[in-house]
Amino acid sequence: MTNTWPIARGTVPEREAFALGATTLFVLFAGDAVPNTLTWVGAGVLWALVAAWGITVLVRARPSMVRTPWALWVFLGWCLVTVLWSHWRFATISSLVAQVICVAVAFTIASTLTWRRIADALSLALRWVLMLSLVFEAVVAVFVRHPIAPIWTDYGDADIPDAFYFSRAELFTGGRIQGLPGNANLLAMVALLVAIVVAVQFAEGRMRRNRALGWLLVAAVGFVLTRSSTVIAAAVVVAVVALVAIWMRRVPTERRTPRYLLLAVGAVVVAVAGFLLRGPVSEMLGKGSDATGRGEIWGKVLGLIEQHPVGGWGWIGYWWPAIPTLADLAHRKGVTYLQAHDAYLDVWMQTGIIGLVLFAVYVVTTLSRSWACATRVGYDASFRPRSFDPVSLLPLLVVVALLVQSVAESRLLYQGNWVLFALIALKTRIVLTGEEPVSAGDGPRTPRTKREFRWAGTR
Repeated sequence: MTNTWPIARGTVPEREAFALGATTLFVLFAGDAVPNTLTWVGAGVLWALVAAWGITVLVRARPSMVRTPWALWVFLGWCLVTVLWSHWRFATISSLVAQVICVAVAFTIASTLTWRRIADALSLALRWVLMLSLVFEAVVAVFVRHPIAPIWTDYGDADIPDAFYFSRAELFTGGRIQGLPGNANLLAMVALLVAIVVAVQFAEGRMRRNRALGWLLVAAVGFVLTRSSTVIAAAVVVAVVALVAIWMRRVPTERRTPRYLLLAVGAVVVAVAGFLLRGPVSEMLGKGSDATGRGEIWGKVLGLIEQHPVGGWGWIGYWWPAIPTLADLAHRKGVTYLQAHDAYLDVWMQTGIIGLVLFAVYVVTTLSRSWACATRVGYDASFRPRSFDPVSLLPLLVVVALLVQSVAESRLLYQGNWVLFALIALKTRIVLTGEEPVSAGDGPRTPRTKREFRWAGTR
């Protein structure tokens, strides 16, 4: 049975809970591959089946709502309030229902799996997405040898933008591959998350050296073939944050004040320098001074914000193409962009400054708890300090990666990013990594004394 401490009052088979977590994350991070291969009707059926599975597990687990993040519920409550003045009321209600169902499934996973099993489920799902993406691109490049469109389309001989294709068959031509997600930037983020979680599993002794190195190599290949400037920046920030968290943890809590002051000064300097040098940095990353057209999109979104700055236009999450106000807003090279390419501008436009503040509280409190996971020293039942567990870095590094991406993409508000962020928000509120009791559901680990693969060859 699954580890139900301290929140689930029912019982659910651990294998089922793990299968639900891995399946949910795989389906969501596979992105456009689902509708592109099953049509939108088939995709809707698959998403509904996964949601129904998650709800049934939730009902059987019967977790308590007491230890859950109030900031998440308040933000969702405000999204519901925007129905009163929404300019797209049906879309607001429909999108909010989808958001709440996704949170419910995330709550199910958070309350039925331990931190280590969550890491295992995330690793399994994302490794499959990444590997199948590379296999898919290889098949298209070697056997098909021309771009392919989604199964539900028929463009005929029309000259269409490259963004419309499921795969552009560019594996061997020097272009950026898109993989299952159908977008190079999203596939790059999958590669980064794979690198993070595999590194954690390796350090935890949950993955052997050769296997871990193999998957890190696959992640590096995906990273190189996608060449996403946003994810390159996210990888740099993740590496810096990991080093800072380890550096902070090396001293007792009562002696950390000087380090926090130094960290605050460094953060301010980096923020100011980043703002002043944003143009040259963007040019250096190959994005141009306006971040590959994002500057134009942001300007138009700010125009909508100026019309309804307090309450917004009404929650919608991902923009519906059938709504003219949004569908006619952002066009570039024949492509209609259905997001603000910035999660915070999107929230401000949809829910007003009130919603933006509530969302910021949700983000900051989740980041704060994730930082506590990485830096707080845990104690066992005898009040002795627990040894450092690498899994304690997982929430922080994943949250940081998602937040950096949210500056240039609105994915934090829907699909896999929304569920993964909510999962971490919920789990860190239920229990921090250093305070979670050891569970049989964590599965086998390589004994610490046998981890010769850290520095020496495997015997």
